[in-house]
Amino acid sequence: MAADLKLTKLTNNKWANMYLAHYTTKTGKQNDWVVVSRKEHPIINAGQPDAVLIIPMIDTPQGRKLVMIREFRVPVWDYEFAFPAGLMEKGLDVEQMAKKELKEETGLDVKKIIHISPPVYSSAGMSDESCCMVVLEACGEVSYANLEESEEIEVHLMDVEQIRRLLGSGHKIAAKAWGVLWHFALTGKIKWE
Repeated sequence: MAADLKLTKLTNNKWANMYLAHYTTKTGKQNDWVVVSRKEHPIINAGQPDAVLIIPMIDTPQGRKLVMIREFRVPVWDYEFAFPAGLMEKGLDVEQMAKKELKEETGLDVKKIIHISPPVYSSAGMSDESCCMVVLEACGEVSYANLEESEEIEVHLMDVEQIRRLLGSGHKIAAKAWGVLWHFALTGKIKWE
């Protein structure tokens, strides 16, 4: 493991900042790395989740469906298929954030939480950002009434055949969503066991 870490803040933005990490490698070489962080104390607090990502399933008259969103994302200047997600807020735990973000982005409510992951890292070569993934059963009706003004989101309730078509479509798909979609496409069922 590297030692002698020194961080220099390069930007001063609201949601994420860049830092220059200057450190000594295990072989004694001096090295620099640019890191993006959402944290007040980057790298040191890397184990604290920055966000929650929700993998919702819902029972409909046509069978069980996976709830996906299609959201405009500025860094790729296009729409991306992903799961509902949001940044952690002070005073709320992962379960509370999952309920809040699911309602905000889809209009749906949490029926049952199946699993909450430990923090998993989004892109460890670039950032210390992590999220907890929450697998759950949802209920209710899709609504856009609670979207923030800056959010461009469409909700898609997808069965296995729609998931398979999405995987072969060439549309942009979030990395954290792709593996789940591939699993459901391979198993032929939307079920978490």
